[in-house]
Amino acid sequence: MKLIKNIIYLLVASLFLMQSCVKDEENIFDDTAAARGQKAVAEYRELLVSAENGWYVDYYPELNHKVGGYAMYLKFAADGTVDVSCEIETNLPPRQVETSQFEVFIEQGPILSFSTYNKVMHYFSEPSSTDINGYEGDYEFIIMKAETDEIQIKGKKGGNKMTLRRNTANINPDAHFTEIADLAYQLTTYGMFEFVVNNNSLGLAAVIDRSFDLEYTDNSIIEKVSYAFTTDGIRLYEPFTVNGVSMRNFVWDDANMQYVCSDQGVNAILKSYFPPDFQIRYEEFLGKWKLNHQPRTSSAWLTATMDTVEIVELKRNASYLVKCDKMFSFDGLILSFDPRKGIVSFYVNNVGSFINNNETYFIRQCAYDTQSGYFNYGLNGIIGLIGIWNNDENNERKIAFEDNKAWGTYSANGILFYSFNSANVSQSIYADTMSGIAGIRNLTLTKVE
Repeated sequence: MKLIKNIIYLLVASLFLMQSCVKDEENIFDDTAAARGQKAVAEYRELLVSAENGWYVDYYPELNHKVGGYAMYLKFAADGTVDVSCEIETNLPPRQVETSQFEVFIEQGPILSFSTYNKVMHYFSEPSSTDINGYEGDYEFIIMKAETDEIQIKGKKGGNKMTLRRNTANINPDAHFTEIADLAYQLTTYGMFEFVVNNNSLGLAAVIDRSFDLEYTDNSIIEKVSYAFTTDGIRLYEPFTVNGVSMRNFVWDDANMQYVCSDQGVNAILKSYFPPDFQIRYEEFLGKWKLNHQPRTSSAWLTATMDTVEIVELKRNASYLVKCDKMFSFDGLILSFDPRKGIVSFYVNNVGSFINNNETYFIRQCAYDTQSGYFNYGLNGIIGLIGIWNNDENNERKIAFEDNKAWGTYSANGILFYSFNSANVSQSIYADTMSGIAGIRNLTLTKVE
């Protein structure tokens, strides 16, 4: 009986102790979790709005920042609106401001959301006529750390880390972006750089979409280093470390055509480099050309003909649009540029889109073996036709296109236009219903002076 009484006594005592512990834990916080969340939301909103001159951010679209960053300006207002502008053309011209709504709320952590459609911000998350995935950008961000002059955020979907920097110097966004754009246009002329650290050449870096594909001399390992343009050079996505040397900020030295690291105590440069077999610089392909080609309908090849086309910039130092209203009902062919060698190629690419029975179809320029009738529609940037330069013989610049020999069994000696639905299932020859041209072969470009 005594044993039973002792057990009962211990049980009762433990219950009192549990109640005491619970009460102590409850007293740790004065507010409920919901109240604390609302307080945090109010503080983040107040911080965003408190920047009278707004914030600058290097906005990085694409998963894992595989392309570079773009300078963006954000001005938050107490009424829940935000002004957004960007250095490049989006759904609006460069530098033009678009106003929309923003929210701050709590999920598993604090979230900054651009909650209504913004022609600048949402441009980076929309599909395009040539790319069903678009830039894969974010418009909702996890707030990682917030200080008076810096707010660190992370894309909720893509995971890219970015920093909002308070515009403490009251720098005018329009003038700031103009300065950046002018420098960016000038510097994207250079497609290859020699990477030198502590006076040792480590390898070569090819510029692709505001990123360097860095190939080391000793072991051929390729690393991708993304960056955004500043008013005097570039800022890397994050500090890059090689051989124990960490670097992030570079200033352009125009006299020596090189980037010089401006981080204290760092001796690193990116020196412009043109290999011996380099052909033609990016801007030299721009303008009017004569396109010699043999067109095909859905059933037969026609007589070879020549049409005037205009080659315009698509992605600086990466690609062009070959336009001709007479030939194409879509925007034009996509011509890719290799900044390492100064050559152009026609790879498999989406070149337009149309809607039929409420379904979107993408028009694709496919690599075509005109002898076997097979075509390749894989969007891998590998199979296609490579441009062969004539070295400007007889003072005439010509580019003839031939198989780049990446297909294996088949030969890419033409381009076939085919339509695909959003599930990437081929539908029919695009020319049957739209342009009248199902394909082209025997392509040669001749520069018009």
